[in-house]
Amino acid sequence: MRIVLPADRPRLEIPIKDGRIATLSPVLSSDREFFERGIGLLSIESRFARFGQGVAGLTERELDYLTDVDQRTHVAWGAAIEGEVAGVGRYIVPGDSGCAELAITVLDDFQGLGVGTALFQALIAVARADGVEVMCFEAQSDNRAARKLIAELEISPLLGGDQIERNIRLADIPPAELDDAMVAVIDEVRV
Repeated sequence: MRIVLPADRPRLEIPIKDGRIATLSPVLSSDREFFERGIGLLSIESRFARFGQGVAGLTERELDYLTDVDQRTHVAWGAAIEGEVAGVGRYIVPGDSGCAELAITVLDDFQGLGVGTALFQALIAVARADGVEVMCFEAQSDNRAARKLIAELEISPLLGGDQIERNIRLADIPPAELDDAMVAVIDEVRV
């Protein structure tokens, strides 16, 4: 699905493994179309890995949830490569858990190129700047992308049946070169 970001939309360009450039941009309420069409670009396996079932589409309520972000307690980034939707990453800070819930989805055609890692780094940069100390996530135990991220971070997953559950202390992740630039991009769209 081809996307054209308005010239004035905040963005950050990051090289990925195959030499192309991933354009990261904060998710805005106007991005509903990308989510509606993007779900159709995920394989059944990827839909199951992300949603726990092979959903065919997103409801209006789900679209509201995915695009109505304040970029403070619900932070979300989208990624595109050469004008094609590539993925999305988000975290939500629930009021009482003390752990920001992390989720990253990369479309099948762009998996293994570092898009998920770029989204993860952007989320970590913003979370750290906002004082988030711990991120948590869960994934299906056969989710190769989640396992790869765990290996890259050199953390041990907690296995619970068919699920991987893990808390990540942000203090254990070294700052990245682009952290300040990522925070500056989010600051441009915060409400």
